[in-house]
Amino acid sequence: MPRIAILLDSLSVPAWVYESIHQLLKEPQVEIVLAVVNQHPIPSGEKSPFFYRLYRAIDRRLFLQTPDAFQQKEIGTLPGWNVPVLSVLPFQKKFTDEFRPEDLEQIRTYQPDLIIRFGFRILKGKILSLAPWGVWSFHHGDPGLYRGGPPAFWEVIKEIPITGCVLMRINEKLDQGEVLYQSHTQTDPLSVQRNANRIFWMSASFPLRVIREIMRQGKGKKELSTSQQPIQSPLWKNPRSGALIRGVGKLILRNLRRKLRERKFSAHWEIGTIAHLPVQNQVLSVDQISFFPNPESSKHYFADPFPFFYQGKQFIFAELYDKKKSKGRITLLDQQGNHQVILEEPWHLSYPFVFEDQGEIFLLPESAQAGKLWLYKAVNFPGSWERIQVIFPGEAYDPTLWKTEEGYWLFVNQKAHPACSPFDELYLYFSSSLLEPYWIAHPQNPIVSDVRKSRPAGRVFMEKGKLYRPAQDSEMRYGHRIRVMEIMQLSLESYREEEAFCLEPQENEGILGSHTLNKMGDQWILDFYSRK
Repeated sequence: MPRIAILLDSLSVPAWVYESIHQLLKEPQVEIVLAVVNQHPIPSGEKSPFFYRLYRAIDRRLFLQTPDAFQQKEIGTLPGWNVPVLSVLPFQKKFTDEFRPEDLEQIRTYQPDLIIRFGFRILKGKILSLAPWGVWSFHHGDPGLYRGGPPAFWEVIKEIPITGCVLMRINEKLDQGEVLYQSHTQTDPLSVQRNANRIFWMSASFPLRVIREIMRQGKGKKELSTSQQPIQSPLWKNPRSGALIRGVGKLILRNLRRKLRERKFSAHWEIGTIAHLPVQNQVLSVDQISFFPNPESSKHYFADPFPFFYQGKQFIFAELYDKKKSKGRITLLDQQGNHQVILEEPWHLSYPFVFEDQGEIFLLPESAQAGKLWLYKAVNFPGSWERIQVIFPGEAYDPTLWKTEEGYWLFVNQKAHPACSPFDELYLYFSSSLLEPYWIAHPQNPIVSDVRKSRPAGRVFMEKGKLYRPAQDSEMRYGHRIRVMEIMQLSLESYREEEAFCLEPQENEGILGSHTLNKMGDQWILDFYSRK
């Protein structure tokens, strides 16, 4: 059982820290043995320029999110909190903190296996090697892109499409620690406050995830790999007033143009086929796509095509999205654009995953708006369906089943926290039964934590003896491109995949994205995003 010491600047902590510690307290295989509190915390780095502080105050006022990751909460109110507190006064230099020998000895008496830094500044000295697993620290940003800060700021100002965050084991070299866990989310195009809120909530789960993975792989062995490539990225700091004013001005103009475009041209999806699936990265030209007609495109659009071959005939199920009602239904579609609604609920429906099992035909559409995943069975295929049961309790975005000899694998996107995005993390579950499911969460969950390759984009499929999983890449925008991932390992103990190739439309031809890919006979069927 890992013994953890936590480093804090105060017993009043931001809500994301409160949540991270709460997760550790609830974990039966973890024990928090000590809270080390800085008696005299000093802000990191130089004082922020006035205009930066003014901008952040306005941004927070305009775009404050609930739940707020930065709301202060008293750590003593945590359920199960009964942790000894040690107050220390470190040696403090301009940017660094170093623990005094007597404080190091007191910490050592608690025999921590791991120290997690939620407070203090840049740490130096023997504290870094006191615990076998070292000191873990967060970097809210992608260290491969930049070091320093402010967190989640430069991505918005510089129009960087994704925002990263990492948990690393730190050492004496600034920002050169071992990356233990990393994730990426889509950058909020307008607000630093919203962008930061999302990634700080996301990072709250990192320590427990890493601990569980170490325990799973090492069976309790208290050591970590130390291989890490040097980080060569530039060091960014708080912006000077002139640069900030220019950056915010560009940000406002950029978003005004974006809003005007969106107001003038509404989001639109259409369905088309391509003849061959490439084996390498490819940009799809309009000339390669055979589009389905949609004479009522001003009223609705088609997306999420799922073909199904039955009794010698090809059927195409798709989402029919009503633009006026902002609601999806499931429709039966043909290549001439004719359609028939076959399923409608009070909630939004999409991603009509249709499949056959033990002589019955089932439909598993996304119903995340309902807060649960419903399974439907064909009463009179293809037009009549009955809702038979909740197959999975809780949110489940773009549910994708894959059946093996062992049973049923369910791929779904879920949020690490209610304030996080549903695009970012893929979870895997297993059940030996479909109609009496008992879902076992994969020990590596989430098996993917990256907006560029997490969310399902169609059926898992076999091609030339290899197993593939289409994934949405929403780096630039929702439904930007499709990454086809080859599944290298799939078992109750291990999951591993590698990117095989990427498909994206030719943007200069007016097609801005694609997010569903399925095989249809000797062709492939996709959906395509544009603004019309």
